[in-house]
Amino acid sequence: MTQYTTMKGFKFYYLFTFICLGLVVASCNDDDDDDDHGDNAITITIEEPLNEEVITDCAEVHVHIDFVATDENHEVKVVLHPEGDVNDKIIDYDEHAHDQTITFEQEVNLCDYPAGTCFHLEVEACVDHDCEEKETAEAEFCLQ
Repeated sequence: MTQYTTMKGFKFYYLFTFICLGLVVASCNDDDDDDDHGDNAITITIEEPLNEEVITDCAEVHVHIDFVATDENHEVKVVLHPEGDVNDKIIDYDEHAHDQTITFEQEVNLCDYPAGTCFHLEVEACVDHDCEEKETAEAEFCLQ
């Protein structure tokens, strides 16, 4: 009887191991999704503020960015900071979405900064899900 119990436990161990390996292999197939996006292209358009623009009304600076993908966006990032101070993030936006078009719009008040202060707008979009390929854009603008 003990030999039968040992054989039964031994078969159960192999069956359990086989099932676990099958689950691991099946869960690693998400790489197939990346192949579907091999021809994905993303266009980033910074509508406002324009590069090298001089802003006259610091109270209502409109930031408008369009992300348009041929297939889908994966993750987009928008960072606005004063030139030379990356730690002073006025906008620090990050969105994970799979829409073909993403529009970012926000009004910011920059009146706390002195006249003549320049700002750097950095924009990034992931072309693939793992963000191994990125599209970037940037704009620099100053207060009058």
